[in-house]
Formats: sequence, structure tokens, C-alpha cells
Amino acid sequence: MTRNGTGADAGADGIHGPEAPGVAGSVDAPTRQQRADDAARLEDAVHVLHGSDGTGAVRRVLYAVYVIALLALSYGFTVSRALFITSDPAWVRDRLLGPVSAVVALVLVAGLVVVVHGIGRRRGAVVPPLPWVDHVVAGPLDRAATLREWWLVSATLLLAGCTVAAGVVGGGLWAAGSTGPAALWVALVVGPLVGAAIAAAWLTGQVGRFTLARPSTLLRRLGLTELRAQSIRSTRLGGAVLAGDLRAARLETATPVRRGRGLRLRSRGRLGTVVMRDLLGLRRQPGLLLSGVLLAAPGAAGVAWALCDREVPVPVAVAAVTATYLGAGVWAEGLRLLGDTLGTPSLSGLALGTEAGAHTVLPAVLLLVTSVPVALGVHALVPATGVSAIALVLWVVGLAGVVVLAQWVAAFRGRPPILAFLPEVGPMAMAFWYARPLILGAVTGGLLTSRAAVGSVPAASWFALFATVAGAAWWARRALRTAADEHRI
Repeated sequence: MTRNGTGADAGADGIHGPEAPGVAGSVDAPTRQQRADDAARLEDAVHVLHGSDGTGAVRRVLYAVYVIALLALSYGFTVSRALFITSDPAWVRDRLLGPVSAVVALVLVAGLVVVVHGIGRRRGAVVPPLPWVDHVVAGPLDRAATLREWWLVSATLLLAGCTVAAGVVGGGLWAAGSTGPAALWVALVVGPLVGAAIAAAWLTGQVGRFTLARPSTLLRRLGLTELRAQSIRSTRLGGAVLAGDLRAARLETATPVRRGRGLRLRSRGRLGTVVMRDLLGLRRQPGLLLSGVLLAAPGAAGVAWALCDREVPVPVAVAAVTATYLGAGVWAEGLRLLGDTLGTPSLSGLALGTEAGAHTVLPAVLLLVTSVPVALGVHALVPATGVSAIALVLWVVGLAGVVVLAQWVAAFRGRPPILAFLPEVGPMAMAFWYARPLILGAVTGGLLTSRAAVGSVPAASWFALFATVAGAAWWARRALRTAADEHRI
């Protein structure tokens, strides 16, 4: 007999006895004596595996938080103050700190919580190593006690990260003279609350549903089958990141297709069939279509706002184009699939460049259909400083061309450079190699938009935009040829 029951009842409980496949642990909290016994046995297990000092995971996280706080105070605060001090303080108070901005921030936080909840189903906040799951979590100890350390690591990182980020923004506003000291104190209160909301959504997503309960109760609801699956997925994802294998990473993080499995692809000609294949993929995963809209629409609104209002800071324009780039990337799954299957026989019989162009049709059309109406709506609501509706639409179309061509660079980026595998510069080289499409589509587009707003889209800005589109087209075509040649070696 175990402490929690006898025979088969204890075996199905999942905390104080072996768990049946797919059965989550009991949510009943153990008694004080049981907690004391479990703590002693868990300490013995940790001592056997890691020695008298324990795993040291919490200490490493606290040290990482300490380093992040130092960097934020020395560099982050300086950059934040510089961004706000170069903007008009009155504009910042009226536009960025008004009630409308507060409502927008609440909507964005709510959307982020929903997204994180969905992420928890694929990679949750509590992912211990597989041996620990099989030999400790599956044992008779209280499941909340065996998983608490991994939950503390994730929750601490989120709370500390949100607090530091909010403190940097609030301190920058105060130091720049845009607000008083109240901004810092409000940020230091709001930051941890946002971090706690994100952490709770992440954990409830791993459990499988939104619920209000204590973390220990939620930890006891985690089943062994899901913990094993997420542990294996996390290990594979880490290996894919270290090797620079983006295809393997996307396969591990992709959402399983559960809808529209009965839909079939019909022939519409060689080009039309490729486009319809991408459309079929979105019909089977409607969440991708909605996610792209939720990213591209605010991005287009930010671009139009930056063009219509000269006082909009440069970071706002860059962030807007970044959202547009990410939205187009959600819709460009067919283009990425083509990049992943380079070197295999083409089923469509099309030339490689032609097939890549066909895969570009859907993200380009969706981006324009989403961005142009939103931009015109913002133009009607915001008093424009000399920017006509036609000029705004043409600028959005040109910017969409840069963003879509950046998706080519992302899809056909090829293998990581040799420098990415050197210990001294490997992480920085890998990060730069991965961020090149983002720099092309988001940073360059955002800087062009911000510069065009200052001069009401003069001839020089139009020339810079057209030159950027031409350069992005050359880079995209070169990336395709280089990636294809790598598969012929």
C-alpha cells in the first residue's frame, strides 16, 4: 500500500504510484507529513544525481537575472532615454501615454497571453529532462514537488525579464523629462503583473485549458505522456538550434493539422495548383491566417501613422514594419517548404524561380489586401502632413515588396556560415545569419518609412524605396541560386 491509497487506485493516481499512459496526476494536495517525506526523498534523489550542491538551476537563473539587470541599467536605460529624449516630450505624453495607448497596450497584452497559452501546448513552462520524468516524476513523490524547480526557473525568468523591460522604459521616460517619477513606479508594478500573467498562461497552456488555480495544483495536473513528449521535443529543438537546422526546428514547433483533412487539391494548371496548394494549407490551419492578420494589420496601421504624423519616433516605424514582416512570414509557409525541399525532384515541373514566384503570390496578395485598407483607414483618421492617399498606398505597396522579398531571403538562407560553429564568435554569427532577412525587411523598411515621414515622401525617399526593392530582389534571387547550388554539391 502507498501513502495515497491501495492497489490499482494508487497506481492510477500518478503521484504516489506509477501512472497509466495519458493519465494526469491527482490534484489532491498531500498532507504535511507526506510533504515532509517527499521533500526528504526528493533531496536524496537530487543528491545522488547532482551532489550536495543540487542542480544549481535556480542559482544560475538568479545570476542570469543579475547580469540582465546590470546590462539593462548600463545600456538599456541609456538607449531608452536617448530614444525618448530625441522625441517631442509633449507628443510622447499626448500620444504614447494617453488612454488610447493604454487600451491598445491592454489588447496587446491580452493577445500575447492567448498566444503564449497556445505555445504552452507545444512547449510548456515545465520541461524537465526525460530521465527525470521517467525515474523521478513517474515515481511515488508529489508531482508538484518534482516539477517545482523547472516551474521556478521559467517563472523567475519571465517575472525578471518583464520587470527589467518595464523599468527600463519607465526610467527612460522619467530621465528624458517626458513624465515624472511616477512612470518608473507604475512600470515596476505593471511589469511583474504582466510577467505573472504570461507565466500563468504558459503553464495553463501546458495543462491544456485556462483555469484559475495555484501553480502547485496545475503542476499536479500535468500528465507523464505530455511531459515526455515535450521533453523529447525540447531536446530535438535544442539540437536543431545548435546545428542551425531551421527545417528540423520548424518541424518540432509546427502545429499538427487537425482540420480540413478531407479537403483535396485539384489541378488548376501548373502555376495555379501551386497557389491553391498554399491556400489549402491555410484552410487546414486557419489559425495561421488569423495570426498573420493580427500581425500585419497593426503593422500597416503603424506604417500609415508614421507617414501621416512626422512626430512618430523611429522605433515605432521599425516596430510596425517588423510586425508586417512577421505577418507575411506566417503566410509564407509554402515558400519555406520549397526552401526545405531544395534538391529533391520538382513535382510541378516548374523552373525553380517560377515555382518560388508562385509560392509568393498568396503572402503578397494577403499582405496587400490586409495592409492597404488599414492604411487608408488610418489616413482618414489621422491628420496627414502633406501625404496623399495615393502616395500612402504606393508606399505601402513598395514596402510590401521589400517585406515579401525578405521572405525569399529567409526561406533560402541555406546553411549557416562556418563562423557560427566557432566557440568565440559562434552565437553572434548565428544570430546575425538568422536576423539578416529581418534586418532587410523590418529595419531597412522602418528607417525608410521614418525618413520619408520627415520629408512628406519626397523624391529622394521614393528613389531610396525603389533602390531597396531592386536590391532586395537581387538578394532574394541570389539566395535562391546559392541555396539550390548547395544541394548540388
